[in-house]
Amino acid sequence: MRSEGFLVAERALAQHSEELAVRPPEPGELLAALTAAAPRLEQALASELQMLLGEDRPTVTCGKVEKLAAQKLHKIIDQVAVNVRLDDAAGGQAMASLDFASALVLTDQLFGGTGNVPATMPERLPAAADLTLTRFAASLGCALASALERPDPLVPGLRSDVLGKIIPAREPQQLFMLRCEVSQDGRKGWELLLVIRQDHAVRLLAEARAPSARKATPGDRRRPDAAPFGSMPMPLTAVLSEITMPVSRISALKAGDTIPLAMSGQVPLRLSGIEIARGQVGQSDGSMALRLTRIAWKEKDQNHDG
Repeated sequence: MRSEGFLVAERALAQHSEELAVRPPEPGELLAALTAAAPRLEQALASELQMLLGEDRPTVTCGKVEKLAAQKLHKIIDQVAVNVRLDDAAGGQAMASLDFASALVLTDQLFGGTGNVPATMPERLPAAADLTLTRFAASLGCALASALERPDPLVPGLRSDVLGKIIPAREPQQLFMLRCEVSQDGRKGWELLLVIRQDHAVRLLAEARAPSARKATPGDRRRPDAAPFGSMPMPLTAVLSEITMPVSRISALKAGDTIPLAMSGQVPLRLSGIEIARGQVGQSDGSMALRLTRIAWKEKDQNHDG
């Protein structure tokens, strides 16, 4: 039997678009995803606060994620409070809100206190609180990125004491609110409210919700400032002085002893015990600083070229 030939399609076969096929998540799914992220936020925020405050690791407890309307939110948050918008590179946003008492407690703790606040709340926060809130917002942006599995930290944006400038009372969208309490032994506790609009929750949870739909990008290992390593925090140690002492002397140390230190003109900067640079100790903006004079890998490159 002789074949009549191959069948030929009149037009190209249809291809489904994954972006069009994926339905938007329901509010219940977003609520479940935010609830699952809450324990991660507790750990990430506790770590960020420990680095910010320089004390023992605090305890962060997140309550139940609530769905509410904007009008109800305006009844919960004080008429005058510290409200900060945090922006994600993909267009998602979250809002953090602290009442004046919590802002003052955090400020006092950042400057070495236990969290004392005046009996009468001021009409405006002091300049020290402004500096505190700027640093706290940056730390919170890192914690949220870790909890929501975002590739980059959320960046502090608009800040206002008036809630309506960030979330209007007539906002038509559903809101999700998470109440976080921060406590620490010997220190006064304080509270933080996190609020996310429904459409922004979709953007912030997009990668965490559907990891299989992500396109794997291994990143350029020749560029440490690029993904996936660029945003990875690494601890650096500036060694101001090093001394040697016999074990017998070390075992006899007690409070009140004086140990003489000899400081070199060139202070080594180390990463995981390996010296990567050297610099001179000085001051910048009223704080101790290190002005780098030598970079280890640049010297290696010059020796290699020669």
